[in-house]
Amino acid sequence: MKNWVAVLISILFIPFDAYGQEWDTLLLLDGRTGYTTNTYLNPVLSEWNRINDTGYGTITPMGNIFVSEGQLSADLTAGGAYSQYTDDRDAWSTFFLLLNANYRITDRWGFGVESGGSSYSTQFDRSIYWIQPVLSYSPSLFTRVYLKAGPSFRKLNLEDTAEDPGYEQFNNYSIEFETWPTFKWLLKAGIFGELDNPAESLGARISSDFNISRNWNLNLRTGLERYRYQIITDGGGGGGGFPPVGGPGNEEITEDEADILFRGSAGVKYQINSTFEVSANADYLNYYSTVAEESVSDIHASIGFRVTLFNSNRHTRGASVELSQNGSQTILLNLKYSGDGQLYILGDFNDWEKPGIPLSKQRNRRFLAQLSQDAGAYEYKILLIEDGEEKWLELSENTYTVSDGFGGENGLIFID
Repeated sequence: MKNWVAVLISILFIPFDAYGQEWDTLLLLDGRTGYTTNTYLNPVLSEWNRINDTGYGTITPMGNIFVSEGQLSADLTAGGAYSQYTDDRDAWSTFFLLLNANYRITDRWGFGVESGGSSYSTQFDRSIYWIQPVLSYSPSLFTRVYLKAGPSFRKLNLEDTAEDPGYEQFNNYSIEFETWPTFKWLLKAGIFGELDNPAESLGARISSDFNISRNWNLNLRTGLERYRYQIITDGGGGGGGFPPVGGPGNEEITEDEADILFRGSAGVKYQINSTFEVSANADYLNYYSTVAEESVSDIHASIGFRVTLFNSNRHTRGASVELSQNGSQTILLNLKYSGDGQLYILGDFNDWEKPGIPLSKQRNRRFLAQLSQDAGAYEYKILLIEDGEEKWLELSENTYTVSDGFGGENGLIFID
């Protein structure tokens, strides 16, 4: 697996003009150090081990390629991680691969596939692979619903086991929802479980990301997982034991039991510049078993950094925006766009309220708007409304842009 992951990472810098009209390439280096009482809270390993409280350090190089052509798009992420603990447990390493492909059937409906795999090496070796068809629906520009279902395969090799255990198969599903209540606030929620026993293993999660400012981002997460199963006990000869009173001898009694996990986390990120970002995160986990009537809690706290080693940000299509200052605090926005529909500009200057300020259509495929604001820097987007449908207009490569915090870009206006 190490060889084919290395090959996939190596092709991140191959020009993809032959494969898609639009493509982006990204190469990142993540580093994180922290303290945990259960490695299940480690976002990369996620394997239950609460033997010792320990500190750790992790380094994660990874790359991403995004390719699109018409209604078809694909997203590939590959990388590896190495982690060292401060106690006497072995270090571990991992390689992972994620692939998403999507076909936009209409402006509202899409169909695609999510697939991936990972291989871990520590006191044991663990391999996981999965594939899920995905159906998506967008009732509006700011809301999307996903329905996912498919198999995953897991193999665990222990050090003292010579026999190949083979792969276990799990058939999973999830229903996910995401929306932007305001432009700077992203809210996600979902339920998930096993297709074979939907009522016996059920989980729910909710998360919120809020861009406090251009540089600061706050994220909150919470979730509940319930794993239900049955145990069969022998009633014995009456009297003591289970059940606590009487009962005929040798009676088998079936009881429903469940393990319940509650998780919560909070994190903050600060983007120093377009290359460097720092973050801090804290996690809490509570485990309750109805069998043992036991409740235990675990914590995880960490700080980290992210370095963008390479970002192509290459676009072959988009609207070209020209800005000129006319007067002390007035900006003229001149936009060249060859499509149809009505264009609007919205951003910090109108609290991101839709639809925004309309652009007036001029000759030679040009649109014009005038903004009078106090001195400062303002982020903006261009909204296209055509036949009742809304979409963000992509900005051309010669337009000054910054990250919007959600995988897209905002234009930037400076007023002296």
